[in-house]
Amino acid sequence: MEPPPQPSAAATWVDRLRMEPLPIGGASSPLEFNVASLNVLAESYLTPRSHPGLPQSYADVAFNPAKRRKLLLDTLGRFCGPNATATEKWEVLALQELDLLQPGDPILPAFETWGYGVVRTPGEQRKDCCAIAYDKRKFTLVRSENVMFDDLATLQSNASNNEDEGSSGVNQRQEGYGRMRPKKPNSPSELTGMVRSFLRRNGAVAAYLESKETGQSIVVASVHLYWHPGYEYVKLCQAKYLLDRVAAFAEKASPDDAKNGRIPTIICGDTNSKPGSIVHKLFIRPHVDARTVAPWRYVWDRDSEEMYTEDEENAESVPINGDRRDGQDEIAKEAPGGYIMEGLPSAFTAYCGLTNSSAITKHAIDLDAKTNGDAATENGDSVKRRAMYCGVANSEASTDPPTNDNSSDDADLEETLETRRLKGHITPQDYQHATPPLPVKYMLDYTLNRFTRWLRILGIDAILETVEEENERTSGGNIALFHHCKEEQRTLLTTSYKLLLRKDCPPGAYLLDPKSSADLERAMPRLLRTHGVELSPCTFLTRCVVCNGNIHPVTTDDEKRAVFLEHGAPGLVDSDEIIEVFRCDKCLQGYWWDDRPSSSASRVFSQATKLLRLCLRGGVGLKDEKVADEKKRKVIMGAFDFVDVAKERRSEDSVATETERELTVIEWLREPKLDNPFRLRSAYAAPDSMTRESPPFTNVTKEFVGCLDYIFYEHSQFDLVGRLKVPTSFREMNASGAASGHLIPSDIWPSDHVAVGARLRLKDESTTANKEEDAKQNRSAAPPAAHPAKCGCGCVPQILSLFEMAELRKKARQKKAAEAAANLSN
Repeated sequence: MEPPPQPSAAATWVDRLRMEPLPIGGASSPLEFNVASLNVLAESYLTPRSHPGLPQSYADVAFNPAKRRKLLLDTLGRFCGPNATATEKWEVLALQELDLLQPGDPILPAFETWGYGVVRTPGEQRKDCCAIAYDKRKFTLVRSENVMFDDLATLQSNASNNEDEGSSGVNQRQEGYGRMRPKKPNSPSELTGMVRSFLRRNGAVAAYLESKETGQSIVVASVHLYWHPGYEYVKLCQAKYLLDRVAAFAEKASPDDAKNGRIPTIICGDTNSKPGSIVHKLFIRPHVDARTVAPWRYVWDRDSEEMYTEDEENAESVPINGDRRDGQDEIAKEAPGGYIMEGLPSAFTAYCGLTNSSAITKHAIDLDAKTNGDAATENGDSVKRRAMYCGVANSEASTDPPTNDNSSDDADLEETLETRRLKGHITPQDYQHATPPLPVKYMLDYTLNRFTRWLRILGIDAILETVEEENERTSGGNIALFHHCKEEQRTLLTTSYKLLLRKDCPPGAYLLDPKSSADLERAMPRLLRTHGVELSPCTFLTRCVVCNGNIHPVTTDDEKRAVFLEHGAPGLVDSDEIIEVFRCDKCLQGYWWDDRPSSSASRVFSQATKLLRLCLRGGVGLKDEKVADEKKRKVIMGAFDFVDVAKERRSEDSVATETERELTVIEWLREPKLDNPFRLRSAYAAPDSMTRESPPFTNVTKEFVGCLDYIFYEHSQFDLVGRLKVPTSFREMNASGAASGHLIPSDIWPSDHVAVGARLRLKDESTTANKEEDAKQNRSAAPPAAHPAKCGCGCVPQILSLFEMAELRKKARQKKAAEAAANLSN
């Protein structure tokens, strides 16, 4: 690859977007090409409210549809149009948030004029789509496939093979994706309460391309995952589904041309996930522990959530699930004359455009104090040196022009950016892996009073919305349900579908439909099984059904008499009968045992027995269920040791077989090793760490700065011979030094995302197969002595493959037919 011509010193960062060659050895290959990925920022998601703080010259272009469309076309034309040089041309371009797809809109006709073909996801549910544009002079489209992530809401794995269900539209998309298929609409669903989480209208598209010159094949995918930082489990399942679907697509696309049974694959797009997050790790590792982000093991940073909660006015112009923002951590704060990026080193803010030297001095020192732990390490000279890139109107600030020697600052920036999250800023990826997960706790809305009592009877921590909280919620006021979930790490159970539509609804909320008690009874085992709850009968009846407090035994006679008097049972005060008495440690509700069938104690015990049997038949697990020792079993079962667990599991009314048809995402979220069928590497992976990325950001707005866009490729099939040079500091983004001049979109770039790109060389099959060929030659060089069919040495006799046996049968039939023809002629 020839080195590109160097831009002039006055060039902008956009002018420097060029493929830079990388020092790499290896044999050359006839198929070498540029691939890029760009979130173009859909026009419907670009408003002054969604992108505040843009300089006026930027806003004049960004918020003017005609000017921005022209800028978008000019930008795409720079890299895909006729004036693009051979080494700089993006021959394959993965696009996200591509809109302007209506008749008369300019994007698709422009690509056709430039000689590109375009495949994209359908646009029925979203105004924007994912797309892949490819140079038709270099590649031929063999076929494409859409991956719609809403399928996750109904996708299930079933051991049976029902051929009658193969005609549905979703099933046709699942062809080749193992045995996963949508469930029947009327079948019970483990996602009844979580289904809303997976209906996000995100998608991906995969294209099978064939080189016109060499005939070699590649598969390219363009993906856009859900944006919300609190829904890591949704993004993880979307990523897993994408990887499995693309792997199946690459395997069935053209088995004759595929190396090792699969065509070499590249996955590009906006994953809305930072380096080091569980989603990023899934792409680059063989497997991840999905349990750490399961919503029933929920951990969340409330400050970050508040930053990205959208108000009603802002949501009116955008669909409820609109992918408007790519927020992750809160890092934006207002500052005099501009703003500062909290938690980042001052080198990062050197071009943010502060207009007051005292402000930058103060904030730079504060930031270094947070980053390095010692504000005194920042000296005045360093502050002045950084201030001179911020447009500071102060005589104390240096007026010398910026230099290009910023490698030291950039290195410090990247190191600090990498460790910032781990040093104290909690995100949904910061889970306590070293400690066992806490038991699941629930928060229920007021309409689920009965269900709350059932959960408490089973010893499960469940609190109920009060009447006052319910009245405030329904009148449009504060929603205490959400507050309890976030503060106490509880899972929300609700009957309100509209409540789940709110932007600030806690992740993992579960929807119940209590039409009758029978519906709630059926929902109980499904809920507990979904959340992986294991019951412990010895803890039943240990929670107060009134307030959820803990019930403790009352030991002294005086305390017992007080309980009897307080609860209207004076006849028991002087009773000679030995009665076990208990009291709630929170509301002081009294309890005592009474064998009479009509007593409240007997009714509660009967209800607990019914719920236990219901859960056993529904496949809910028991702690230490397989203990063989009878004494230990009785201790575990407590007062319910008379229940035959094995018999209940085998009952005719048992629905335990439903666990064989659980929704796929539930199974995934229980996996300690959720696997990736590929072995991928990021084109921008840092040399010293696979989980770090060399660009500190690909998305830059006033409210978020971070790396979200990636190009993942199979490093066993491709050589990375070049990489698109992207900006790595605000200094590069803001050549003029204007206030907030580093923000995008701008008057020279149409999106809030920076493009990423790579030049890949497909490895020669003969090169990748060298080791196998050498091994074959070594084996053939010294053939082993023939062994008898039943050899006692432990060797494996040579067995013909199915293809070899089929070929032998074919030759035998031909020989037999030839002999028969010869006999007839005689």
